[in-house]
Amino acid sequence: MRAIKAGWLISTYNEIQENFGLLLENGRVREVLPNQRIDRLVEEGVLTAAEVLDRHESIVFPGFVNAHMHQYGVLSHGIPQAGDVRDFDTFLTNYWWPLIENRLRKEQVLITAEYTAAEMIRSGITAFCDILEAPFTEDDTLIEQGKLLERTGLRAVVSLESSERVSEENGRHCLRLNAEAADYFAASGGTVQGAICTHTTFSCSDGFIRMAESLARERNAILQFHLSESRYEPDRLRRERGLTPTALYDQLGALGENTIASQCVKVTEEELELLRRTGTRVVHMPVSNCEVGGGIAPVPAMLKAGIEVALGTDGYINDFFTVMKEAFLIHKANEETTEVMSAPEVFRMATEFGAKAMGLPDCGRLQPGCQADFAVCADAFPTPLTAGNLMDQLVVHGKSGYVTDVAVGGKMLLSDGALALLDEGGIHARMRECARSFWQGVR
Repeated sequence: MRAIKAGWLISTYNEIQENFGLLLENGRVREVLPNQRIDRLVEEGVLTAAEVLDRHESIVFPGFVNAHMHQYGVLSHGIPQAGDVRDFDTFLTNYWWPLIENRLRKEQVLITAEYTAAEMIRSGITAFCDILEAPFTEDDTLIEQGKLLERTGLRAVVSLESSERVSEENGRHCLRLNAEAADYFAASGGTVQGAICTHTTFSCSDGFIRMAESLARERNAILQFHLSESRYEPDRLRRERGLTPTALYDQLGALGENTIASQCVKVTEEELELLRRTGTRVVHMPVSNCEVGGGIAPVPAMLKAGIEVALGTDGYINDFFTVMKEAFLIHKANEETTEVMSAPEVFRMATEFGAKAMGLPDCGRLQPGCQADFAVCADAFPTPLTAGNLMDQLVVHGKSGYVTDVAVGGKMLLSDGALALLDEGGIHARMRECARSFWQGVR
């Protein structure tokens, strides 16, 4: 057994205790108990002092879950933009697809995966769901990416976005690679799992979506796709078929509790009801939605309807404190009221709802029986912490620089501010050289 003492313990979004800690056993939370009782266990010889992580002046909380991520996306940070870009359509067809996605290969995937893994750990993230968008990458890329992520200690979902934008044959090939990775990681039983991933209703035929849904259902795996990131997809589908994207997915049997619909920026009330009724998981990307000019997703309405909305970085800005701040603030401005998106609600999206979306029901909380996936935030705040302001302090004023420790299944990934399993200096150097080389092909 091991234990951790906290100044403030956040077990769930609505359960905060001062001077409490955790007793851990076999990678899980055995008991939530006062720090004084942990001290007595040491005095009685049940624990040794070395088995207690003393963070009695810090906040201990469930690790964040980044439910939608593109690890390779770090390559685009500051990249020279080329091509004629006027709107969402030309962004994809003239720039992103030919100059970024089509040029990705295994080398870039592995380097960016290692770099962003370190970046996420420092942000207090313990689990994430990745979507690789690389239709021409080597056949073993997805499995090799997953193997690398297992070595980092993080929990992860890996998937390869599949569509028919290149060709029907290429799309089917990518679906097969998803299925192979899902089977491989299901058999390995580690911290990584596979998923089946498609793109959108405008890049995938009905038959293709049905095929993806069948592959996911056969494996009890996650099916994920982007849904109405901007007006482009819903406007096009209504014009061509008189349907909303959500209604089409419902007709094709692709909605449900094992489905992750990411973005959901331009969705109607009728679509929200379909998502709620089917139990489909939704992931909100407040920061990247601003970057692409897609709009502001109706998240307060989703939550009010009973949809469990998770948070994601989209590979754009991977600091989860930034994502939480944006989710907390942007909807207040959009709806012109402070009575939406409370700090506890945002924290729940960042932890418990993200864990559910990833199929990790025993993560996102620090209660008996749950996985010992936690992060520690130093009390470096300029104003005092209280039971009444703690959640606001963490969500609105927290910083990645305050995170000192991160553990997954009780295994330390960050300890006293140092990465335990990764060579950060070497990773950074490889990332810089990878980006420099990759950018040379963008003209």
